[in-house]
Amino acid sequence: MRQKKGKMALTKFLKKGPGAYKRSMIMFYAPWCGYCKTMKPEYVSAAADLKGESILAAIDVAKPGNSKIRQIYNITGFPTLLYYEKGQYKFPYNSENKRQAIVDFMRDPTSLINQKKKEVVDESWSPDTDVVHLTGDSFDQALSRAEHALVVFYAPWCGHCKRIKPEFEKAATKIKAAKLPGILAAVDATKQPELAARFGVKGYPTLKYFNFGEYKFDASHARQEDQIINFIKDPQEPPPPPPPERPWSEEESPVRHLTTSTFRNTLRKIKHSIVMFYAPWCGHCKSTKPEFVKAAEKFVDELIVLFGAVDCTAEQELCAQYDVKGYPTIKYFSYFDKQVKEYSGGRKEADLVSYIHSQMGDHETLQKAKTTQDAGFGGSVLLAFDSDFEQVIAAPTPTFVMFYASWCGHCVSAKPAFSKLATSLKSEKSPVKAIAVDAAENPKVADFAGIQTLPTFKLFTAGKHVADYEGDRSMEDMLNFCRSHAKVKDEL
Repeated sequence: MRQKKGKMALTKFLKKGPGAYKRSMIMFYAPWCGYCKTMKPEYVSAAADLKGESILAAIDVAKPGNSKIRQIYNITGFPTLLYYEKGQYKFPYNSENKRQAIVDFMRDPTSLINQKKKEVVDESWSPDTDVVHLTGDSFDQALSRAEHALVVFYAPWCGHCKRIKPEFEKAATKIKAAKLPGILAAVDATKQPELAARFGVKGYPTLKYFNFGEYKFDASHARQEDQIINFIKDPQEPPPPPPPERPWSEEESPVRHLTTSTFRNTLRKIKHSIVMFYAPWCGHCKSTKPEFVKAAEKFVDELIVLFGAVDCTAEQELCAQYDVKGYPTIKYFSYFDKQVKEYSGGRKEADLVSYIHSQMGDHETLQKAKTTQDAGFGGSVLLAFDSDFEQVIAAPTPTFVMFYASWCGHCVSAKPAFSKLATSLKSEKSPVKAIAVDAAENPKVADFAGIQTLPTFKLFTAGKHVADYEGDRSMEDMLNFCRSHAKVKDEL
């Protein structure tokens, strides 16, 4: 299924893109629409079935930038599905919102048209009610005399129209009996296509409000008997739809959002990754999300742990590659493909934290405990070891490392300034991480870095030695050094 983004993209799709030479259907939806959420998996599955034959596309018209599209296509309810042939709009799709029904329709649209035509005779709205039935000849004259007129444009075969019909007829009777200053009217758009086109009707039912014959606004919110009556008593334009939810990937969060292009390169550097495959409309995903974020916050300073997320509506191929069939699906990765496991535990913060600790094992857990208990640096400095040093410095952002030993007097004197440095870097959200390594207890690291004297300070980026720090051991001088390298990184 293709996601369209904006009027220009839609025009290009219909005029020059695949929609210009294939059958296509476009689903106009809003993220907050319950019917849209229910239909979405059916629509996605139908798109997969029709791959190579025809195209199913979707566009979020609740986005402020897409308001023009709503006006052009007169989208008054969600979801609205419109069928196109060779880039030309033909008619709305009003059959079942199920995978097979959509597939059958796209393979033979004429069969549904013929079926609907057969139903017209039996399903036409009866004129023997208090609803005023209008034609092109009577429309203007009838409405010019009505202070308030609510007009429904319908198609006899339309399921939503059938549901609104009894509500509309009962409301019309009560409005007439109460002598309210208004009428309810109906237009069969299949018999009055010029009238429907005049008012931009593209979907059914479409309800429009007129004041003494002048069109004012669409009133798609008035569909129940009491709603219709209250509307005639006091016509009010419906409120604008709620603003679309902000994408998770745009929120400030310790969770890393992954795409097809970043997935492998990111995970192959991390020993413990837990990834949540989700869909923005999924209720279970929404309830899991805050727990997942809180768990990620517990490991924000652990460079060997990553909490990631993949939006399966945007990264369909990636999710299919990992056999994601429901949402949310959570998987554990170690160095990308060294180990891949399905996570089937609880979805609370404590469950996720406990799981990562279980994967880290006693050795890593004890090492991390030592960071705050024994090293004497404070909470903002992280310790690295023989087991994870290369992974720690492999990060694309700079890593400033202090090599020390517990017996070294100059190292003990330098620790308070280094601790303050780490706190300052963290508070100003610098990309530079402050790391400490006990060179006496981690000989592999000491040999790798060529340590000859202690303390020694070195800067690494992307696994490579960038510079030695040979300045004063004050927090201010070290901070200026880190800032200069953070600036270089930003410019690159």
